[in-house]
Amino acid sequence: MKNKRTSRIKYDKSERSLKIVAVVFSLIFAGLMLYPLIFTVSSAMKDNVKIYEVPPKLLPGRGNSVSLVLDYSDIPYNNEDELKDIILRDNVINMFGINESIKDDFIMEVKVFGVKDGETIFYSRAHQMKLQMEQSYGVYKSTSIKPEVLLHEDRYIRANNSIGYEFDINGISKKVKNNLGDEYFEQGASALQSKFPSTGSLLSMGNEKKSLLNLENFKYYLKMPQNIYPNNERISQLGFMTFVINSIIVIGFAVITQVFLCSICAFVISKQLSERAGKAVLLFFLIAMMVPFASIMLPQLIMYKKMGAYNNYAALLLPFLYPFGFYVYLYKGFFDQIPRSYFEAAELDGAGSIYLYSKICMPLSKPIISLIALQTFLGNWNDFFWAWMVTEDQRLWTLNVALYNISNNSGTRQNAIMGLAVVTITPVILLSILFSNQLKQSVISSGVKG
Repeated sequence: MKNKRTSRIKYDKSERSLKIVAVVFSLIFAGLMLYPLIFTVSSAMKDNVKIYEVPPKLLPGRGNSVSLVLDYSDIPYNNEDELKDIILRDNVINMFGINESIKDDFIMEVKVFGVKDGETIFYSRAHQMKLQMEQSYGVYKSTSIKPEVLLHEDRYIRANNSIGYEFDINGISKKVKNNLGDEYFEQGASALQSKFPSTGSLLSMGNEKKSLLNLENFKYYLKMPQNIYPNNERISQLGFMTFVINSIIVIGFAVITQVFLCSICAFVISKQLSERAGKAVLLFFLIAMMVPFASIMLPQLIMYKKMGAYNNYAALLLPFLYPFGFYVYLYKGFFDQIPRSYFEAAELDGAGSIYLYSKICMPLSKPIISLIALQTFLGNWNDFFWAWMVTEDQRLWTLNVALYNISNNSGTRQNAIMGLAVVTITPVILLSILFSNQLKQSVISSGVKG
């Protein structure tokens, strides 16, 4: 009896040790699998300098917010418009100047305050990504950041209008925060005075760290298409949502067609054809799955062009009108499991094929429908090659085609590519998490033999 108890204790200890080892290894492999995603998200929250930092850091760090205060009390001017013009010139010079001079210190936000006789009369704020987009795609595209370039003709006016500002010679509500750090004052003041001199006198250069500035990057990633393709009316209005809408249209059509077309084919194979004929038709669908897309890609493209299905929604949607063989197989296996007595009872009451399909097969097929809908979404959300081949119009691009073309733009930085990649994969991750239990139950139900 004692030996049995000892053996039992040893068995429990070994089982517990095995579980601990299994958990540890599971966590290690989960961390290794998640590391690329975590690194992508972290890179998206860095600026275009920190992303190239060596060695790379997993966490982005908190962005710095720099506030510059310029005094115009002793500046001579003839009228209000002249003073405003002086301040607008200084605003552009200081914003782009500080962003250029101490860009290695993770400056994510620049605020400029203009004061006169102790009263704040001007305020402007720009995120680092906003300034970067003006340099990459906007007013200062393909130019060097120098005072003479920044102030050339009406560039500074257009830049200020794009960034946004408040001005009132009688005073505005915006005030400089108290107790801001001044670690950049000496370094920034000397750099600005030597390379980017302004008319107003620099009183202070405070700074504070803000975590939310890192997340604000994504706001500008979503606006990026509007800056890259300003001449496209639809993109200039909807921005990144243009590509999201196109992807939803394509995926929604794919889900609907595959759910219903595959079920109709499977119903005919399972319930309408003889066993030999059903096997032959099912074999056709399964053989079609084995044909590599590369071998039919060009013939299909030529055929679609001759049909007029090129560079339009028809080119994106028509391929989904062919039932996918694996889904037909799943439906057929499930329909075969439904007891024959259900159909016999309905047929005795005079029910036809449409009734049998719509009132018996489909209501009982909810697990399979959920599985196929999710698999179709996950399988086609990242589809790229066909959509890239058949669309030239920017208004028709799906998410992955847009991401590819944006990444090939010379002005797009690596942190922006990472950010857009995060935006693209987020729906897939969320759906996989939200419907993980349903997906598991659907797979289990689809394999039950009744």
